[in-house]
Amino acid sequence: MKKISRNFLSLFFSDGVTRIIGFAATVYIARLLAVEGFGQINFGLAFISYALLFANPGLTVIGAREVAKNSDDQRFVEETLGLRLVLAVVIFVIFLAGTFLIPGESTTKQIIIVYAATLFPFALLLEFVFQGREEMGYIGIGRILQYSIYLLVLLLFLKSTRDILVVPLSFVIGYVVSATFLLAVYIGKYRSFRLRFSFSRWRVILAAAIPVGLAIIFNQVTVSLPPIVLGLFKTNYEVGIFSAGYKIVFTLLIIERVFYYVFFPVLSRQYAQNPEKLKGNFSVLTRFLFALTIPLAIGGLVLAPAIIHIIYGQAFSAAANVLRILLLYFMIVPVNTIYGYGLIAIDREKHFFRIISITAGISALLIVLLGLKFGFYGAATALLISESISIILMQRELKRVFRFRSLRYTMKPLGASLVMVVVLYLIRDWHFFVLVTAGVCVYIAVFYLMRGFSLQDFSNVKRMFLVR
Repeated sequence: MKKISRNFLSLFFSDGVTRIIGFAATVYIARLLAVEGFGQINFGLAFISYALLFANPGLTVIGAREVAKNSDDQRFVEETLGLRLVLAVVIFVIFLAGTFLIPGESTTKQIIIVYAATLFPFALLLEFVFQGREEMGYIGIGRILQYSIYLLVLLLFLKSTRDILVVPLSFVIGYVVSATFLLAVYIGKYRSFRLRFSFSRWRVILAAAIPVGLAIIFNQVTVSLPPIVLGLFKTNYEVGIFSAGYKIVFTLLIIERVFYYVFFPVLSRQYAQNPEKLKGNFSVLTRFLFALTIPLAIGGLVLAPAIIHIIYGQAFSAAANVLRILLLYFMIVPVNTIYGYGLIAIDREKHFFRIISITAGISALLIVLLGLKFGFYGAATALLISESISIILMQRELKRVFRFRSLRYTMKPLGASLVMVVVLYLIRDWHFFVLVTAGVCVYIAVFYLMRGFSLQDFSNVKRMFLVR
């Protein structure tokens, strides 16, 4: 079996397991801490997401690309880790001081400080090395360990709202375990490990990484902005309702994460060795992703109230419409990710940065304006609008290098999904799990009858994923 096939299956399985474990932890936290406590936790998580971004300004992306080009360059890895550790110390000190300036309860500030300790194991996390070497199995094991320990500590020590600090502490412990495992594997392979502190080399690494890093920071800052805006200017209840919908979509975004980790090093290597293959690969990936995301989003629009009720309970019922808006956002995010990292793979990171800068500015403005006016509904709508603008710009930039079709690939998934919706409406009073099973079966059958994938498409998929 080709390495890409093994990596895809390995990472899809491990990410599926970790998303399930992580989602189980989220549901446990939400039900135990209720809407207010759940809002506090997600307010703190939004801050740590910023800390991790600034402590890693594109270093893992560029690191994976460089390792993919030369997997034996151990010195580059050690210099990158040294740089990441220094950045972690600086960002931790800044966040520690800044926490005292943030308005809010002392408990919320304590949550943020404990979460910030994640910076140190994160700085030594070697996922980028194994991604570049296309050894995704180690990444998968590390993540399963991380989330399993996270959930285990929660189940053992989180018993009431008084134990709320157990949540960020569990998060930190999970990262420590994952980083330790990957370091042990690395040392076993290379028989040595050291941190290199070279300011001259760090300038070179940062010069390549900063355009990508700033783009990722701008993008992720806006994604993490809704809980902060809602927490600062609205209430913890608003944060909890928004986060309830977003956590479901985040779980579905396993599709985005797997495709990025598996295909980014492949696209980087292909551009260097055989760029003619990239055009066909972009077309196949676009068709494949739309065939997955469109039915999931449209089916979720119909079943959103039942999904929220089953997962969170009646107290979170207002999150159903938030989920519906974010499902439309989810429908385009994975495809946009492929386009964006495709630009980085073909050495057009400055164009990627320009697009992200534009859309991040639009997104931040919309989140503030719509969030203040319409609360959690406005924040969710802001994410959808900005992502729609982003995918249009990413696709236009990518087509300047490779001509491929994209919009037409939505027609058959949309058609099959609409038939699925009609069937779901006709049997709407049946049990939820029966509805889900029926929806999946109807979509697959109709999509097949509509010849959603031709024989040539199956051949292309086989060439990418299966045995040579």
